[in-house]
Amino acid sequence: MIDTIEQAITRLSKITWSTSELKKKSSELLITEYLRRGSLFLEIYSIESGPFFSPAQVLGTNLDLEDVITSIFTEPGKPNLLCKTICLRYLEWASLVKKGEIIDGEYQDIYEPLIKYFERGGSLRIDQGIYLDYGYGAFPIDNWRERYIKLQAADISDENLKKIDTE
Repeated sequence: MIDTIEQAITRLSKITWSTSELKKKSSELLITEYLRRGSLFLEIYSIESGPFFSPAQVLGTNLDLEDVITSIFTEPGKPNLLCKTICLRYLEWASLVKKGEIIDGEYQDIYEPLIKYFERGGSLRIDQGIYLDYGYGAFPIDNWRERYIKLQAADISDENLKKIDTE
């Protein structure tokens, strides 16, 4: 059986956090898919939250993974606070899967789209408290659940992302 925590740590450790992003058409798809998955997960638990919620808190579990995330990201300021928080939430998700509190495959991995986005050179920041800025555009995050929950699932396979980027 694959250790989800070790796999998550390895993936996060390999991300190169640069200051210049490459513009990729697939970025919007990956971010939208994260927002869709997150809204569906919160809907199941009837929780009101912003888009960067703690899955552990949603499930009423206390996890302290700050030391782990600090050991992964040792360079000051890289990644930025929002990206670091998202990576921490990804580790929470992996830990919940390992503990059996989230059954692997029961829900789509909420964080997979954003981790892929980061692996492909992306970064995020909050602009004016109401926009999720990805460098070449922004997503409004007020009423985010109502906006994204209705969308159809997107194909985030590497093949599809490559196809989108080369079109």
